[in-house]
Amino acid sequence: MYDQIKYHWQQAVVDAFLSLPRDLPAKINIAERTISARLQESCELDLSEQVALDDGLRALHVLVSEASFQPAQYNLGTKEKIARRVRIFRLC
Repeated sequence: MYDQIKYHWQQAVVDAFLSLPRDLPAKINIAERTISARLQESCELDLSEQVALDDGLRALHVLVSEASFQPAQYNLGTKEKIARRVRIFRLC
């Protein structure tokens, strides 16, 4: 598990970023469904988790865009740049 994970659903986002290109569509799907399930839970979300959820969805969107735009050049370095740029793990 990633050291800076604050919410359980963030592990699915990390898994998508660490996945091999052939596994990326499935991992992104799992991450999106995990975030969706969290958003549909009846309990209230605090502000820091709402921000983290938004960041996670934005990161997945950028990941999909980058992987689709340059599939032949897509690699872990690209994923790391995306993660830094979007800051999917905001520690509040």
